Amino acid sequence: MAKFGLPSAYVLKRTAQVTLIAATISISISTGIRWLIGAEADGITIAVRIVLPFLIAIPLGLVWFSRLEALEMSYRLLLKQTSQLARKANTDPMTGLLNRRSFIEQFETARAHKVTGSFIMADVDDLKMINDQYGHLAGDDAIISVAEALKTVLGEESLIARVGGDEFCAFVPGGVWDVEGMRTAVNVEAARFFQQRGGTSHLHPSVSIGHQACKQNLSFRELVEKTDGSLYSKKRSRSVVAEDIPTRS
Repeated sequence: MAKFGLPSAYVLKRTAQVTLIAATISISISTGIRWLIGAEADGITIAVRIVLPFLIAIPLGLVWFSRLEALEMSYRLLLKQTSQLARKANTDPMTGLLNRRSFIEQFETARAHKVTGSFIMADVDDLKMINDQYGHLAGDDAIISVAEALKTVLGEESLIARVGGDEFCAFVPGGVWDVEGMRTAVNVEAARFFQQRGGTSHLHPSVSIGHQACKQNLSFRELVEKTDGSLYSKKRSRSVVAEDIPTRS
């Protein structure tokens, strides 16, 4: 039903269609019977036979199709709510990326179908420094900006998840051939997204990235351990910090 209790255009259209069909059938049958038995009808009888189908079909049609429309709207609302709940259950609320549980499920499905690719671990550089000098809202913006950068650089076909405070993992089908080039691209995009969120021009969020080719005999846990080792080895060998971070007064 539409606003103010009036039937919607859908209900009126369906009711009109059914009423015309019912009237046509009723009049045709009554006319055929009269013709077969040779009976004649006066004006009142003819008027009743024409009007009666409309008097019956219109109220019934309005009630019936209004109820059907209400049921359909309730079903659509239920589907929408179910979809929203499923999305919340499968995604990280801050970044909109997959959560750890959902990532593992989809990753294992891809592995079961023999999909090859690269397993990536990434974390935000110097997040504690950002939180201490600019506040936790700036730290949140840095995390969100890195998440957006990963989605932009790795593409829609990749599985990307936030698995910890500032930690991300990803599965890139087909693999990544230039890991350092990918890291540079992620840093550029992260800085751009951070500025769009109103971040200070003195702060350029960056990431450290560990990479591991996905071998069929390696479990998710083993891949995380190996990739984590690669990530922290690179962090120790290369000082990656935000540029010119002044002390907050």
